[in-house]
Amino acid sequence: MILSDHGINEALDRGELEIDPRPTDEQYQTSAVDLFIGDSFRCWDHEKLRLKGLTPILNLSEHNFLVTAHAYLIPMKLESDGSFLFPPYEDTRMHVLGITRERIHLKKDSRLAARVEGKSGLARIGLTVHLTAPTIHAGWNGPITLEMINYGPFTLKMIPNKTRLCQVIFERLESVPKKEMSSQFLGQTDPSGGKH
Repeated sequence: MILSDHGINEALDRGELEIDPRPTDEQYQTSAVDLFIGDSFRCWDHEKLRLKGLTPILNLSEHNFLVTAHAYLIPMKLESDGSFLFPPYEDTRMHVLGITRERIHLKKDSRLAARVEGKSGLARIGLTVHLTAPTIHAGWNGPITLEMINYGPFTLKMIPNKTRLCQVIFERLESVPKKEMSSQFLGQTDPSGGKH
């Protein structure tokens, strides 16, 4: 069952769910909550990746994202006005990781899971905000990393803490999960999966 705006507010009031900072009325859709982009962005260091003309090979059966991130992800600079400019993919082949301003805590016993989705108005100009990874599992606690590509023709200006970039849809599970949440990204504070 997907929670309505009223259901999300009730879950917040009962302490089953935390969204910090708590959403304002303007952030609610009928069945979702809009989240703002935070102020931390990372991209892959193409110079390091192409060192000696070779492209590193990742063995996905043994891959550890935190090791790869430490080796190849670099912070992206914000503009002097604090904004982030995201050029078209066709110009840069850039895949950007950003993180939401909001921290989401889906308390395991509340039987809640969620999905992060893009917003249709942004999708129509070519922005993807997650690549095949929309699920937020029961027990999650932390901001959400967005895996973004700008497939459109425009450079997109994002203003941290002011640009609503995605929406979260909350769903009620049929029972409390038996397992504990296990993720290398649990408690992340930046898009590389790091914790400060």
